[in-house]
Amino acid sequence: MAPVDDRGQVLLEEFERLMGARTRMVSFAHVSNALGTVVPAREIVEIAHRYGARVHIDGAQAVSHMPVDVQQLDCDFYTFSGHKVFGPTGIGAVFGKADVLESMPPWQGGGNMIADVTFERTTYQSPPARYEAGTGNIADAVGLGAALDYVSALGIESIQHYEHDLLVYAQERLLRVPGLQMIGTAREKAGVLSFVIDGIRTEDIGAALDQEGIAVRSGHHCAQPILRRFGLESTVRASLAPYNTRDDIDALVATLLRIQAGRLS
Repeated sequence: MAPVDDRGQVLLEEFERLMGARTRMVSFAHVSNALGTVVPAREIVEIAHRYGARVHIDGAQAVSHMPVDVQQLDCDFYTFSGHKVFGPTGIGAVFGKADVLESMPPWQGGGNMIADVTFERTTYQSPPARYEAGTGNIADAVGLGAALDYVSALGIESIQHYEHDLLVYAQERLLRVPGLQMIGTAREKAGVLSFVIDGIRTEDIGAALDQEGIAVRSGHHCAQPILRRFGLESTVRASLAPYNTRDDIDALVATLLRIQAGRLS
């Protein structure tokens, strides 16, 4: 488990001390869903490869916020989920280097992934068909394709710049709420705002915001170890997207001020 500093940034020197001859796989999130930290992926990949380890990057929180170039990252695997990039649930994508996929056995059997079957032996297709057993999730694949077309039409660089401006604006406004503490203040952040307010349960904040039509997530975000690093069990998380505006931020802050003052039940 790679340690982080008080801002939520990976301590690369400490991470490298964890590596050794027995390390086979390094897996990490490109962007932390709990903190918004953009992890120095290229540096981590370089360290892992020096020790002969393969690297998997979970890009679920990255692909809708920033450009991703798997060749530049030099990772062995890169995965993301469709619903994080405005597509359907229940589908995603995996990239794997050709030499790695060629050397791996399939994990699931079924139609389309076999080249030849006899009673004596089975011959598998070459990648990627080797890993696509059975009838694919066709409808959701079409939906994911449409979502990626939408993001491409907006331009991922444009999205990144727009969300960064919103992030800076939001962080400055949120700090005006008495007792509010931002969790995750890394220099490199994606559009994720994670916070707590002194004396108010995160679940109550989420429920009160919901009553005002403001959608956030409250809880441990399936990332309990990193929250416990900060002495917490849960936070409120607001996630930014291209369709958000400064008016949305203002509405969030105004509602939090009313919640903090006890004027919203």
